[in-house]
Amino acid sequence: MGDKLMPETPAINVISLLIEAAKTDTIYRDVYLRRARDLLSPTLDEASFRALGSTQKEIDDVLRRTRFAVLQHDWVEAGELSAQAEQMRNRIDALASVSGLARDVYDSDPVAFDPFSPGKHLGPHAQATQAGLRAQLLQTLASLGKVDTAFGAFCEQRRGYFSGLELASSADSGKAASRSRLELEQLALEAAERGDIAAVQSLAKELQHYKDEDRKDSFRSEPSAKSRYASPVSLESPFPTEASARAREIGFVETHVPALPEVSAAVEVIHSHAWDPIPSTPELEHEGVLRTEVLAESKVPAQFITEEFKILAEQFIQQIFINSGGARYLPRISAETALVEDFAESEANDSPSKLLSALGLSRRRGLARSEIENALMRFGAQIVADQLNLDPIEFRLVCIPYDLYMRLGRERGWGQWHHWTHFDGYGVVQGNRLRALVGGDGRFGGVADLVSISRTDGRDGVYARFAVVRRARMVARWR
Repeated sequence: MGDKLMPETPAINVISLLIEAAKTDTIYRDVYLRRARDLLSPTLDEASFRALGSTQKEIDDVLRRTRFAVLQHDWVEAGELSAQAEQMRNRIDALASVSGLARDVYDSDPVAFDPFSPGKHLGPHAQATQAGLRAQLLQTLASLGKVDTAFGAFCEQRRGYFSGLELASSADSGKAASRSRLELEQLALEAAERGDIAAVQSLAKELQHYKDEDRKDSFRSEPSAKSRYASPVSLESPFPTEASARAREIGFVETHVPALPEVSAAVEVIHSHAWDPIPSTPELEHEGVLRTEVLAESKVPAQFITEEFKILAEQFIQQIFINSGGARYLPRISAETALVEDFAESEANDSPSKLLSALGLSRRRGLARSEIENALMRFGAQIVADQLNLDPIEFRLVCIPYDLYMRLGRERGWGQWHHWTHFDGYGVVQGNRLRALVGGDGRFGGVADLVSISRTDGRDGVYARFAVVRRARMVARWR
């Protein structure tokens, strides 16, 4: 997008609007921040912003040398040094008005929670604030579309999406009862573990009421749930021929991933409990498998409880995951077409590639997720647009998503080695801290293995495999 601003519109005003939009429309957070970076760079580029942090130390050093020159009666040196200090101070003062914005652009976390996604990680008062957040975002997008001509159509598209989005209070009016049911299930599990039969019987009667109500409502609620979470955008449409050819030059292969109907029951359960999980804690991890089995057995007929179902259910019911767009990560099982790095896994595959070079990464293994995300933020859209001739609004370069890796890995022999692969997204743990998703270790489940590590963990045994996906797959819900 070119720098098409309305005449007389200060870039600083546009940058402020972009930063505000990025806080709430998190699926496109990278798009807003990249645009803000482009507009801010002529005034204060990232290198100059980083240099500002050391400028005060340089000023202090110049003043020290100035005092020494005065003591030595070296008036020429004293005059030159004092003029240098004044020039440096003037620069800091001149940039004071934009240094705060620069911090929000250059030091901004690549990931922010989508406030409209399901999940208790957003806090007990999240629903109450959604109406205000949406109204503010719609106003921000309207203002941004007027002053940034290049973003006009995009802003109108996003306004249309958010205008039609049901707020949690109306979309999930029955969740209060769901929470109460889950509390009862937890109490029943604790009673069973300590052998309190009377308590189990009493709680079982209350839970039977919810189970009966669930049966009555299942057919009524299913279409709504499917339309709410299913993407209206076709994820299996082929890529343009030119893009597919260009992709091969930098190590991608256009790959059609078939649907995974055998775990459709798992996804139904995950969607129906999307509001239930809380960020993982040691206590929850201790009893999580037992709790998940109870949910699975009560919700899904026994003939559908496959190994794939157990893996998905234990992970996605028990814990909260988000994708790199900040939205709730609910695994997809529909057919999909993506550009995927198709190199073979091995014990030590760290050969250089054109893609890694374009991302400014010197290696494939031993990268911390924070390093990867920063590289994707800086260069991802440029690679998508310039090298693949695709629209970064529609497509995004990411670490391969877990559900794609799991499906592709079966036929490609992935997941046999004693190392992990970076997956797009994060696990939400206590205190809403994020841990990077990784997996695929042959010792612990192979392609189905899914764990998390610190975002700054750059251990040698983790590899990066990238994919270009449709951004629509990252949207948690569409209604």
